[in-house]
Amino acid sequence: MDFFVFSLAPQLLHGLVWGMAIVLVAVGLTVIFGLMGLVNFAHGELYMAGAYIAYTMLFAVPSFWLAAVVAVCAVAALGWLAERTVFRPLYGRNHIFYLLLTFGLGLILREVARLIWGGDFKTLEAPVGGSVQLLDLYYPLYRLVVLGFSAVIMLGIWLFMTRSRTGAMIRAASEDREMLAATGVDVNALFGIVFAVGAGLAALSGVLLAPIFSIYPYMGLDLILFSFIVVIVGGLGSIRGAVVAGVLIGEYISVSALWISPVYSEATVFVFLIVILVLRPEGLFGAKL
Repeated sequence: MDFFVFSLAPQLLHGLVWGMAIVLVAVGLTVIFGLMGLVNFAHGELYMAGAYIAYTMLFAVPSFWLAAVVAVCAVAALGWLAERTVFRPLYGRNHIFYLLLTFGLGLILREVARLIWGGDFKTLEAPVGGSVQLLDLYYPLYRLVVLGFSAVIMLGIWLFMTRSRTGAMIRAASEDREMLAATGVDVNALFGIVFAVGAGLAALSGVLLAPIFSIYPYMGLDLILFSFIVVIVGGLGSIRGAVVAGVLIGEYISVSALWISPVYSEATVFVFLIVILVLRPEGLFGAKL
């Protein structure tokens, strides 16, 4: 009982928090891929930008949540602008152009962040403090807030994709964008919406995790790797797959650290990825939104 309460239970909760944070980033990646077939290597820098903008806004506004809203909106606007000015001229070109473009864009954003904020580690103070008693375990309240907030956001994304007219058009475009365009729908406008939503989700994850982890220019590299693994394991283009794979991988990394070094627990995730690619190359849930 002591092992469960004081060792296993905290790691299970840590895994859920970490997994849901990865999911917020991975869902943006998988929706962009499902609609546009684009792998965005700069997506992690949007996560980083959200954390830095919130950090800066807290010097001007008294509320963490207001700073979070500003950061998410700013990064969503950046994603929309990038789609319109940088990506749109390359539509129809070879995918190698997208890979090189997003890789270069990520390098630029990291260096811009380093020039503006410096290379040292920064932290945000959690908007809520204290702990909550769960059985005999005291768990940080803010981490439970992050878990609950992330779950609500994912429910909202699911409702948006399945119940709204725009979500229906996004799903239709992922199946046959030419047919949808023939009905008079502005597919390019959908691309902008998807980029904005994906960027905003990445920024939200960055803001939520900033009080737990440090903020630094290369923080996006640490998360984007696991986000890509989640997208591949869950199935390219599958939101449900991203959620399931994100939670599974988050739990595995957290719980396995009880018995092996955290470095090795993260490394063995790649073994799991290889097994999935060999046994089920399309991922756990195929490639449909």
